[in-house]
Amino acid sequence: MISIWQAVLLIILGLGAGFVVAGGVVAFISIIGIIPIMAYRTKTTRYMLWYENMIILGSILGSIFTFWEIRIPISPFLSGVFTFAYGIFIGVLIIALAEVLDVWPIMNRRVRLRKGISLLIVAIALGKLVGSLCYWIYPYFKTIYIH
Repeated sequence: MISIWQAVLLIILGLGAGFVVAGGVVAFISIIGIIPIMAYRTKTTRYMLWYENMIILGSILGSIFTFWEIRIPISPFLSGVFTFAYGIFIGVLIIALAEVLDVWPIMNRRVRLRKGISLLIVAIALGKLVGSLCYWIYPYFKTIYIH
């Protein structure tokens, strides 16, 4: 049984670590400029405030759902829509990071790939999709880290 002081220390350390990780994620998203890039590419810069507010709301709700098991009864269709939206966000984050780091021009110079760049991007996206489906469909991948 832990004492009250140990519990308080664990709470302070946990909150501190959470703030550090959250600050790192926000700094990462800010540094790569994912929100302005996404707004510019989609020609929706007038909704920039909405983008920022939804990221903040998503961070807050994600933290709440992580700590408390809140069950929201939704249909499988709506669950699929949320999952699809989450996948789009992760994809946009990856592409924005690749764009900021100039991965594609460097790769083109190294590989000397002149045609088929769009096919390469689609292949990477499909590989990510297949990997995600394998992780969620096959029970082996779910239990591999428990042992």
